[in-house]
Amino acid sequence: MQVFGLIGDPVEHSLSPPMHEAAYDALGVDARYVTFEPTGAGAAVDAAAALGIAGLNVTIPFKRDVLGHVDPTPLAERVGAVNTVDLSTDPPRGHNTDLAG
Repeated sequence: MQVFGLIGDPVEHSLSPPMHEAAYDALGVDARYVTFEPTGAGAAVDAAAALGIAGLNVTIPFKRDVLGHVDPTPLAERVGAVNTVDLSTDPPRGHNTDLAG
């Protein structure tokens, strides 16, 4: 089973967990989506990688802080924020999908 997650603070209001879980179920994907409210972006990325989490979505207040803890794509670097982290690479790759919509 793959595990994906959301880091931010606060995240209890997020619709991402039920949305992702419904998509996994509908598509027959063996995955789960969990939320984390870490105290820092770097520790969260390191812990997620150590736990074998496949990827993270990033929301406030960590979108800018994550930049220093990942290898950002050129777009993420230009935008100055990361909202998606691919943990399958070393170092983790930071993307920004907010701009494209």
